[in-house]
Amino acid sequence: PTEAVTNTVAAAGAFRMEVSEFRRMLTGDRQAAGGRAAIVIMASDVTLDLNGQSLSGMNGIEIRGANGVSVRNGNISTTGTGVVVMNSNNLRLEGLNIRGTGGEIGIMVVGSKNAMIAGNLIYNVGLGIFVRGSASRGNRIANNTVTAGTGGMLGICYNPSDTDRDGPRGDLITGNVISGFELGFQASLTSRSNLFKGNSVFFRTKAFELLHDSNKEMGTDAVALP
Repeated sequence: PTEAVTNTVAAAGAFRMEVSEFRRMLTGDRQAAGGRAAIVIMASDVTLDLNGQSLSGMNGIEIRGANGVSVRNGNISTTGTGVVVMNSNNLRLEGLNIRGTGGEIGIMVVGSKNAMIAGNLIYNVGLGIFVRGSASRGNRIANNTVTAGTGGMLGICYNPSDTDRDGPRGDLITGNVISGFELGFQASLTSRSNLFKGNSVFFRTKAFELLHDSNKEMGTDAVALP
């Protein structure tokens, strides 16, 4: 079934999706108040079509403990993180336009497997795509365009999480365009066996910093910015 999401302001908090097997379409812009996320998804087997509408808030969308979620086709303005994925598997984030104010995170994935993060535009952020924790495995980060804000530090970063000292492993990072960050791609010493293939990076200090030898870089086009 399809259900329309029509509220425009989440004054008391985020709109929460807790029912499985639903397809929802946003029919109006949503603005979250009080430092909350505009939409929180805690149900599995949900497809959220933003329908070209806009979300704004501290975080745009949070996906927590849910499987089989798809989010697509919308605009997110964030003062924190555009999309947060926590402990969720088998999901898609596609066709999202995420805009920060300079120091934010575009997309953060923590402890999540088999995610497809593809074809998104991420602009004016301090950190583009942040993947964390050893439970993050088998993800595909593909064909995203990520542009730094002033002083942007990291385009795509692989690191431990707050509760897991090991980093992600077994991900494919391919076909992305990363521009304007001090460091294009970074993977910590405990992030292992990830493949960075066929990306384009326009960097200020360094294109890659892959601290463990099991991470592989292949076929990158790298250009230093003035």
